[in-house]
Amino acid sequence: MATKATAAKTNAADTVSKATTSIANVSNTVSSLFGAYVTSGRKVVEGVIEVDKTLLGYAKNAVDGYVALGKDTMQAKCLNDVIDLQAAHAHASIENGAANAREVIELSRTRAKEAYAPLKEIIDTYRPGNAA
Repeated sequence: MATKATAAKTNAADTVSKATTSIANVSNTVSSLFGAYVTSGRKVVEGVIEVDKTLLGYAKNAVDGYVALGKDTMQAKCLNDVIDLQAAHAHASIENGAANAREVIELSRTRAKEAYAPLKEIIDTYRPGNAA
C-alpha cells in the first residue's frame, strides 16, 4: 500500500514539474512574441516618419523649383523663352518625380522588411521542420 502512495506522489510531482515547465515555455514564447510586436511596431513608426520626411523634402524641392520658375518667367524676354522654361521645368519635374517614386518605393520596401524581421524570426521557429 505504501508503494502505491509513493508512486502516486511521484506521478503527481512529475505532472506538476511538467506543467510548470510547460507554463514557463508558454510564458517565454508569449514574452518573446510581445517583444517582437513592440519592436516591429516601433520600426513601422520609424519607417513611416522617414518616408514622410523624404516626401516632405521632395515637396519642398518642388515648391522651390516652382518659385525659381516663377522668377525666371518674370525675367523672360519673350514668350518663346517662357515656353522653353515651362517645357524644361515640366521635363525636369517628370524626371524627378519618377526618380523620387523609385526611391520612396525602395525605402518603403526596406523599412517594411526591417519591421517584419522580428516577427519573422518568431514565425520561422514554428514552421514545419524548424519546430523544436
